[in-house]
Amino acid sequence: MVFNRVNILCAALAVLFVVLGVSSTLVADAASDQAAWIQSDNSTLAFTYLQATIHVVIKNNNNHAEFFKVSQLYSGDGTVNPNIGWTVISTDPAAIRMINVLNPGGDLGWEVDSGQTRAVTFTMVANGVPFVIERTGINNTFWPVINDPGLTATWFMPDEINVLNPNLQLELWQGHFFFFLKNMETTGPRVEGNVRAPLVPINSALTASNPTVDWIDDEFPQAQTAAWDVTLYPGQTKSYSYTYQWPSGNSVTPANTQSPSSRINSLPLPDPAGDPSSDPSSDPLTIPTKNTGLPFGLLIIGAIVILAGIGYSKFLR
Repeated sequence: MVFNRVNILCAALAVLFVVLGVSSTLVADAASDQAAWIQSDNSTLAFTYLQATIHVVIKNNNNHAEFFKVSQLYSGDGTVNPNIGWTVISTDPAAIRMINVLNPGGDLGWEVDSGQTRAVTFTMVANGVPFVIERTGINNTFWPVINDPGLTATWFMPDEINVLNPNLQLELWQGHFFFFLKNMETTGPRVEGNVRAPLVPINSALTASNPTVDWIDDEFPQAQTAAWDVTLYPGQTKSYSYTYQWPSGNSVTPANTQSPSSRINSLPLPDPAGDPSSDPSSDPLTIPTKNTGLPFGLLIIGAIVILAGIGYSKFLR
């Protein structure tokens, strides 16, 4: 009877070790871009130019002609304040004027005959630059160290036309975005931080970026948010571009998943006294953290316990 209890206890401990190891690994690999946004008074960086080229393929499933047009006001997920206005600079094929007017100077769009599938491309430039994406955050009541998340993104649904008019079926959506990012400070030290793409479609693939994104941010789990670790000196301007495709596409490989030699700041800061034991990556049996997960050594112990339990049950009972 005692041996049976010992056997059960060994099996229970083995299961506990395995569950802890798996759960710790899952936690370490889960979304890691959830962080507090503390309300700021200003930003040292700003978007001084933003251009979007949109390509759509739309089919009319109705038994009469339907029309769709360009929206020239972007509110994103509600965090864009003020909303971004746009000026259409080109359309292919040539757009026609719509009946109802939402945009200054009239609305531009296209006709789709019954059963027809139509592909159109248009390019817009954002008005009101320079601007930043403002996000409502929490007041700073923390001390002495707080995080700086950088510039945030906004998200939108590229297939909203399917909801607005179910007779118009969006078959393909592609968006290419180009922007200038400027350090608005004219003096002082360089500015470094994380910058995310200002406009991001959800449920879409990030198919291209220039320069290559440093990582794909997962703050919004349904979106592959392009993100860069940037450095800008006083008055300096840099250009960035990125492309998304809906409903699917081949995603880019961000820099943080490439070879270790191409990664920057991928390891924790060393101990000032030079103690190598302060670097979790140097010890495979380190204390578990959100980056390292449960130490592999505990999994080995769990495996030994499992083997011991099996051996006892088979040969010693």
